Amino acid sequence: MIEQEIKKILIEYFQLDSSEEMIVKLHSTSLFSLYKVTSKIPIFFKDRTFTTFAVKRIDNQYIANSEWDGLQFLHNYNARVPYPIQIIKNLDKNFLIMEFIEKTKFSQNSKKDLIQSLKNLYTHKESFFGYTKNNFIGTLLQKNLQYKHFIDFWWDSRIEPMIDLAIEKKYFTIKQKNQIYKIIKTFCNDWNLESNEPRAIHGDLWSGNILFSNDQAFLIDPSVSYSHPVQDFAMLELFGSPLNFSEYQLIADYCKFKILPEMIEFFQIYPLLVHVNIFGISYKNQIIKFIERHR
Repeated sequence: MIEQEIKKILIEYFQLDSSEEMIVKLHSTSLFSLYKVTSKIPIFFKDRTFTTFAVKRIDNQYIANSEWDGLQFLHNYNARVPYPIQIIKNLDKNFLIMEFIEKTKFSQNSKKDLIQSLKNLYTHKESFFGYTKNNFIGTLLQKNLQYKHFIDFWWDSRIEPMIDLAIEKKYFTIKQKNQIYKIIKTFCNDWNLESNEPRAIHGDLWSGNILFSNDQAFLIDPSVSYSHPVQDFAMLELFGSPLNFSEYQLIADYCKFKILPEMIEFFQIYPLLVHVNIFGISYKNQIIKFIERHR
């Protein structure tokens, strides 16, 4: 039984007496299963004390490692995340152990906390667009090389792999791929996106990947890279953002990067292609409308 397996792993990892009581319950399921673990005694780890943990089961080792790396990336850049404790492989399963966050109502204080996390994250710059290793967005491989020019990164490591996969699934045509490339090239030149320095981003920042809890906001399920922060804002806008454009502008002014309202639609093409490839044709029309407006 998976609950007993998780309990055994935690007892061994924290070097507890096997008689210690732990309650393991399935908390939620989406692409992966998340378990809430409650300990009857406080468990000390580094400078923290825990009585509850979140344990996420991910069978694919590469996806598990990608998420673990992303959480550490955000944590190291002072963006608030559930405290990452360890990733443990057991037979054909991988378990991410982290701080358990109890969701509460959204508040103005938790919004301020989210804004501060994003400010902290976006102040970190790199000399290249991309990342040091491939990772995943949802269940899809996300290619990462290191690029000097934004348009090379955006096309070669983001748009082209997803549009090629969508063409393979018969959702789009080569002609539409070429139209998207021309549109992207035009906007990159018009907005001079080459002048924006690569910055650390979350990469999969929709509202479901933000946990609001007791006036704090925790970021989860990252797909990190060094890109343009409007990529995160565009993803937020697709599925009910807790922030508005003036708050995006506030973050951009603080971190000193360029943002325009029309950039939102431009950066939404990537997550829309991701959703077409994971969930199917229902997301296709938004991309078609984008092509028709700008070709």
